Amino acid sequence: MLGMLKAKVFSPLKESVKRLLDKLDPLAKKSGLVVRKSKGFSASGFVLSLMKSIITGKASFTQLAVNLGHSELKSISRQAIWKRMDLSTIPFLLDTVGTALKQRWSDEALIATGVFGRVIIEDSSQVKLPKANHEEFPGHGNDGGKTAGCKFDMAFDLLTGEPVTSVLHLATEQDREIGKDLVDLIREKDLVLRDMGYFSRDEFARIENRKAYWLSRVPINVKIHDSSENKLEMILKKTKHNKLELEVILGDSGHPARLIAERAAPEVAEKRRRERREQARQLGKEPSKDMLIRDGWYLLVTNVKSDLMTAAKLFKLYAIRWQIEITFRAWKQSGKLVSALARKSNQVHLQALMLASMLLLILTMKISSLLQETYRRVHISIEKIADNLAGFILGITSIWNLAYYDPDPRHVKSDRRIRLTLREIAISCLS
Repeated sequence: MLGMLKAKVFSPLKESVKRLLDKLDPLAKKSGLVVRKSKGFSASGFVLSLMKSIITGKASFTQLAVNLGHSELKSISRQAIWKRMDLSTIPFLLDTVGTALKQRWSDEALIATGVFGRVIIEDSSQVKLPKANHEEFPGHGNDGGKTAGCKFDMAFDLLTGEPVTSVLHLATEQDREIGKDLVDLIREKDLVLRDMGYFSRDEFARIENRKAYWLSRVPINVKIHDSSENKLEMILKKTKHNKLELEVILGDSGHPARLIAERAAPEVAEKRRRERREQARQLGKEPSKDMLIRDGWYLLVTNVKSDLMTAAKLFKLYAIRWQIEITFRAWKQSGKLVSALARKSNQVHLQALMLASMLLLILTMKISSLLQETYRRVHISIEKIADNLAGFILGITSIWNLAYYDPDPRHVKSDRRIRLTLREIAISCLS
C-alpha cells in the first residue's frame, strides 16, 4: 500500500520538478546570464550552488565557486563567479521565482468547499543584514544608528498549501502598502485572512469589488461604531454577554462590516491591560480607557455574512493563521539564511542569495503540499520537510536530482497527535 502511495505522489513530483527545471536554461538566455554553453557554468548549477550556500550559511564568492564546481565538468574561480553576479543575475532569479510560483503542483479541483475558492493567508518576515549594507538595504533606524535588513512577504492558499505570491521588499516598507500587491491577484470567492499590519479599508473595498471576501483583526486605533453612532467601546462595556455579533461602520470612511467579538479569559484580559499600563507609564502617559476596554475582547471584522459562515467557524478558521508563522520558522531553521547574509557585499550578491532562499521556500511548500494531498490522514510537518529537503539538496551534485526526492512519510509527519490536518480543519469550517 505504501509503495502505491509513493508512486502516486512522486510521479507528479517528478513531472513538476522537471517542468520547472526545463525552463531554467531559456530563462538564463533571456536574461543574459548564459550566452553560450560552458563546462564551468550552467543555470541549474548556479541555482543549486546558491541554495546550498543558503542551507549551510557559507555564501562567499569562493564558496559559491566551490559549490558550482561540484555540479559542473570544470571548476571556475571566485573572480569568475563574481563577474557572473551582474545585472543579468537578478532578472534570471526573479523569473525563476515567478515561474515556480505560477506552476501548480497541487490539484485545486480536489478541494471543494462550496463556499470559498481559496483561503489566502499573508504575512511578512524580516531578516537583518550587517549595518554596512544600509545604503542598499535600509532598515528602520534606532538609537544604535543606521540598520540594514530586508523583508520577505508571502501569501499561500490554506486549502492546497500552495504559495500564491512571494516578494522581496526593503525592511522599511509597511505591510499595509505591501499588501496591495496581493489584492491584484485575488479571484472571485477567495477569502483573505489579514493581520492588523495589513489592515486597510481601501483594500477591503478592492477585495469586495473583486467579489471576494476578507477577514481581519482590528488595530486598536481604528474607530468602530454601529448604525446608531454608538461607539464599540460603550457597546462592549454595557453588554453582559461573552459573545457579540453586529453590523458596524469602520472608521470615518464609513466602510460597513460584520463584527464578531468574544470575551477574553480574565487572566488574558488582565495581562493585556497590565502591559498597556506599563507601556503608557514608560511614555509618561495614562492608558486610554477605550483601549483598556478592548483589551478584554477578541475582535474580528469581515464582509462574510452570517448565512455563509458562523462566528464560531470564523474564529476557528482565523486561528489557523499561525500556520504561516510555522512556515517562516521552518524556512529559517532548515538553513542558515542569516549567516549567509551576514556579510558586507554588493547588492547583486545579497539579493541573489535572498531570491534563492525564496525559491527554496517555494519548493519546500510545494513538496509539502503534494505530500499532504496524497497522505490525506497524515499531518505532514512543514518543519520536517524543510529539514529533510535541505539535507537532500546538500547531498546532490545536480539540481535535476530533485525530481527523485523521495522522503519516507514516517520521517516527515508531525510528532503532535492531531486528529485532523490543518486542511481538514479549514474544510470543516467551510462546509
